[in-house]
Amino acid sequence: MIYITYFIKFFYRIRYWLIIFPVFITLFAIWYTQKMPKNYTVNSSIYTGIITGVNVMSETGATTTSYTQGSMMDNLLNLLTADQTLKQVSLRLYARCMVYGDPEKDNIYINADHYRQLYEHGEPIHHLIDKSSSNDSINEQKTYENLVAYETNDPSNYVYGIYQYQLPYVNRESLQKIIAFRISNSDVLELSYTTDDPGITYQTLCILIDEFIHQYQELRFGATNSVIAFFEAELQRIGKELKAAEDDLTVYRTDNRVINYDEETKHVAALNRDFELQYWESKNAFEVADSIRKDLEKRMGIYSDIIRNNKDYIYHNEKITRLSEQLAMATYYPEGKITARVKDSLAGELAASQKAIEQTIRDFEGLRYTKEGIANDAVVEEWLKQEIAYKKGEAELHVLQERARQMSGKYTHFAPIGSVLNRKERVVNIFEKEYFSTMDALNSARLRQKSLQMTSATLKVMNDPYYPLTSLSNHRKKIIIGVFFASLVFTIFFFLLIELMDHTLHHKFKAELLTGKQVIGAFCRTLRIQSRRFNQLYTTLSAQTLCNYATTYFKPGQNNIINLISNEPGEGKSFVSNQMAEQFKAQGLEVKQLSWHDNFRTDSDSFTPIPGTQDQDPNGKADLKNQVILVEYPSLKEAALTTDILQGASVNLEIVDSRRTWKNTDQLLFNRTKEMAGKTPLFLVLNYTKRDAAEDLNGLMPPYTFFRKLFYRLSQLGLTATDRHKKYV
Repeated sequence: MIYITYFIKFFYRIRYWLIIFPVFITLFAIWYTQKMPKNYTVNSSIYTGIITGVNVMSETGATTTSYTQGSMMDNLLNLLTADQTLKQVSLRLYARCMVYGDPEKDNIYINADHYRQLYEHGEPIHHLIDKSSSNDSINEQKTYENLVAYETNDPSNYVYGIYQYQLPYVNRESLQKIIAFRISNSDVLELSYTTDDPGITYQTLCILIDEFIHQYQELRFGATNSVIAFFEAELQRIGKELKAAEDDLTVYRTDNRVINYDEETKHVAALNRDFELQYWESKNAFEVADSIRKDLEKRMGIYSDIIRNNKDYIYHNEKITRLSEQLAMATYYPEGKITARVKDSLAGELAASQKAIEQTIRDFEGLRYTKEGIANDAVVEEWLKQEIAYKKGEAELHVLQERARQMSGKYTHFAPIGSVLNRKERVVNIFEKEYFSTMDALNSARLRQKSLQMTSATLKVMNDPYYPLTSLSNHRKKIIIGVFFASLVFTIFFFLLIELMDHTLHHKFKAELLTGKQVIGAFCRTLRIQSRRFNQLYTTLSAQTLCNYATTYFKPGQNNIINLISNEPGEGKSFVSNQMAEQFKAQGLEVKQLSWHDNFRTDSDSFTPIPGTQDQDPNGKADLKNQVILVEYPSLKEAALTTDILQGASVNLEIVDSRRTWKNTDQLLFNRTKEMAGKTPLFLVLNYTKRDAAEDLNGLMPPYTFFRKLFYRLSQLGLTATDRHKKYV
């Protein structure tokens, strides 16, 4: 609690400094900032939609981590403040200001004085400013293109220096003042820019947003478009190779008349199997018929030759041979596409020819009996049957042999085709797999492109930049208010630092803190001007408080001796002694004042008690309680005191001038005095203090004005007190 009171009094002591110095500094700040340029701020918000927006990847269920999301937003912020982006903004802003600016009046693009500044400085490139078209947007674009074409990486190139160092508002230092940040953890980026030109501020943010979206799309789509172009070219190349391989396979199949190699080879194998069976059956039937025929011819003898030489027999025999061959061809060559009707017709003709040849043989009467007289009809009929079978078998064998040659040709034809087809189909399959793989990669790239397109579509300006109509008038106010509070804080800390480091015993708290002893009295210095009429009253109140406190240490039956000592001469011991004597006399006490000025010298004799302190009447002890002896000793710097002197008194008072520094030597002397005093009380009395310091001991002193009473009540933490003080006049 004591520290709270101390700080309240501390602020009260420096109250004038707390008012004068901050007010002076604030008035200076007001004067200094009266011509301060006005600043204009433009804000804008961009919704990115990267995290919460809908895209193709999110629809497929793919998720991104918070680290990835943070990196994506950081990339956008870095893109906004990248040198490449700001450089394009610089050139476009310069072109726009040069095209739309007016040297006579301000407009929404640039103020007139700033336009003149930029235009006059850019004299070397006036020829690049194009105003040939009635459409200023076209002029702006042409001017920008001229600037880009003119720029080279040469410090002497003026366009190169526009962004690097030369011009205000469009150089790197100015544009890097654009503030871009992410709002919390959202998808929104906030942009803010402040300059002293409202038009330039507004146009800068407009151009930055356009350039940012352009740079973002170019950066995001650049790699994806290159990948898509690569896969499209690869797909086209592989498609051509696949088509060429398929065409080559088709031509090969066409040239070799192969539709389905596996089925055809199975069919050929089946035909060959059937052919082999048929061939051996036909050959077996042919040989059986030939054997029987030859045996019957032996039995028939010459008659067989007669029959063979018959022209009708020859005709029908040849016809049977021809029809049998045709019928065999129709049977064993199904690919010949001979209809069943034709086959039936051939079979009918063959049957008719067989009947005709049988009839021809019957017409030979001489063949009915042999020379041995055996009936010849059965033999002839059997022979004719075997002859017909022989001719049929011969025709079939002839056909089957031809068929065998064809089957051999088919095997010769199909055998190499298989390996070639496998090789060609394998090439087609390789190209096909490569084609599909490339197509999958292309589809993935296009899916990525579509996702980027959806993401770019969500890159939208939420709050468009607005043209500022008013400046930041409160900016100057903030500066002035800040200067006031800064000077106030500086004043407090400055005096607080002095207070902490100062070793002057200005008041009770500091004196007790430095010396370690209690202060029981304080006398004000002489006040001037308004309060000088209260000087004597202040002295009386101080003496009264001191005497009342000292009286509490008087003991009955012994001398009431009060020793007045000091470390330095000139501390005011005589003044305090006189004031205390007057106060004790006013209380009805007998006072005796003894002073080293009158009773002893500053030599070795000064170490003895002052004469008179030991020569009191031992029989007058009854009157001692009404007698007070005030003894003033020389300063401890000039003479030393003995233990008997200090311990023989009722109370020892060390008088200290509160205006001087309490040095280390003072503390050493005071500590020694405390040791020598022993149990005898030793207190401090401050002299030449300020009225506020005296009030710490004497209470509120006049004048009792409203504000003095209010502060005193607050300093004593009497927040709800209603104290009333008698008014001294």
